[in-house]
Amino acid sequence: MSETQGGGEGFPPVPPPQAQPYGRFPPAPPDPLARVERPEPVRRAAFAWWGAVGCWFLGSLLSQLLDSTLFRFTTSESVSAGDGTVVTRTVQGPLPTEIAVLTFLLPGALWALLVYGVYRGAGWARKLLAICGVLGILNVVIQLIALAGADPMRSGDVTHLVFFLGTLGLSITGFVLMYREGTEPYFVRRR
Repeated sequence: MSETQGGGEGFPPVPPPQAQPYGRFPPAPPDPLARVERPEPVRRAAFAWWGAVGCWFLGSLLSQLLDSTLFRFTTSESVSAGDGTVVTRTVQGPLPTEIAVLTFLLPGALWALLVYGVYRGAGWARKLLAICGVLGILNVVIQLIALAGADPMRSGDVTHLVFFLGTLGLSITGFVLMYREGTEPYFVRRR
């Protein structure tokens, strides 16, 4: 008798027993607690987003310190004159330094924390950063258009313009890298 079973005319040979899946268990699913290697595009996207946060913060803060024309803080003071009339004096100027630091530090810190979620592989952070990133990019473009039309341009406007161009470039880079091919499996697991 031949080495393969069947061996008759018109019947296909039966494969050897080790190739048959009968009696074998399916392969084990991947361990949900196993460490997943961070793809290089995700790492570079996070650093691009963090760079955008830094450029946005520095551009916003320095524009206030150097008296930009885009962000003006209006204060009004009412003074009573001696004859019973009230005079209101309105003054425009930059935000006070302490208020400017807190005003720009809080959203910048939240933005950086969201980027950290993407860096760690949280799918919800990726989706939320995509939505906030698109809105942030549109906001930066609008501010750049307003800055380009500022007349006269002060040193705060130039600083604001340069840092916000960096913010725009780094945000777009981070957005593109975040959705590059090969990054999807990193965001599948719940973190």
